[in-house]
Amino acid sequence: MQFEKSERKKVSSFGEMKNLVASKVPQNLQELVSNKVQKSEALEIVVICNEHANCDSLPLRYGMHFATDSTMILSRIAVSDKFQTKADRIGIEAHFTDSNGQDQFGYFVIGLRRGFNTPVLITVWRQDADTERHLSEVMMSLRKEGMLSPAALKELHPDYILGKIAKHSDLVMLLSEKMSDEKIKKMNEIVSDTVAKTKAELDQALINLAIANGENQEKAKDLAKEKEAHAKTTERADFLQAELDRQEREKLSAHRDNKQATLSAPDKLVDVLERQIHRGSSCTILIMGDGSRRHMKTSTFDPNGSVTAHAKSLIGKRVRISCWDPINQPGRWSNEGYFRNVYAVE
Repeated sequence: MQFEKSERKKVSSFGEMKNLVASKVPQNLQELVSNKVQKSEALEIVVICNEHANCDSLPLRYGMHFATDSTMILSRIAVSDKFQTKADRIGIEAHFTDSNGQDQFGYFVIGLRRGFNTPVLITVWRQDADTERHLSEVMMSLRKEGMLSPAALKELHPDYILGKIAKHSDLVMLLSEKMSDEKIKKMNEIVSDTVAKTKAELDQALINLAIANGENQEKAKDLAKEKEAHAKTTERADFLQAELDRQEREKLSAHRDNKQATLSAPDKLVDVLERQIHRGSSCTILIMGDGSRRHMKTSTFDPNGSVTAHAKSLIGKRVRISCWDPINQPGRWSNEGYFRNVYAVE
């Protein structure tokens, strides 16, 4: 079995370990990893139970979580040349056997930690690290604010494997389906702050790297701006693809209910009115660029407010609106001004 409790005598937690006088740790992590791999073709790393890797990365990406500090054995290791923002960390690509006995592959970031002679797991990805950096930071922030837990992330693991959670916006969308308006607002604030902070850290790291490589500071800043512009373009493309994916999932849901999800022509969403009485029911009403109104009975079709919250985030943008019509009655509800969901189109 490749998962064992980490042996640390005379202490019972990582917090106690930090208070001890640490034994000398190797200063060159890459040399340490290379030496271990050359000797044994395998590397033991420590997974600290209450840190990000065990509480966020492993539960979502591999459906695993350890109750105590543990070790993992990595094999078939290749040291990555991906840039790390901190000097005492390196990235490696490696295989391991999970708790179900299945061979798994991951991109691991490991680092030195006072009190440990064995490298410590910082985070791990299944896919490309660059696309998941914000996802890791957002998971960690939401967990620290009590809005996520390792158990909840393990439940989302199947969605991750199916590709429904590839970036932080996917996670936010799934979580919002079960949250109140107040919690959605708080979550969006946390996510916005986290993404901004992570972006600033990455930009500064790129500037520092460019300067270290002999570039002048102005050129380094230009490189950071270019990367930012590329990131924004990529993020927008990913967002629109996620909207298309949501449309496909809605079509399947409608079909299972013996209905068809029809889509309106693109139009600007001018405003979203909440808790409006329409035909005796509390509704969300969309004000469209052509002057028309679309309404939805929230208690029946949007009890947790996720559709309304998403619609509000799209005010001022061109959107398409869906409605579920009975298969044998095309236009039954869409022609009467109802709506079921809203999707950005550009």
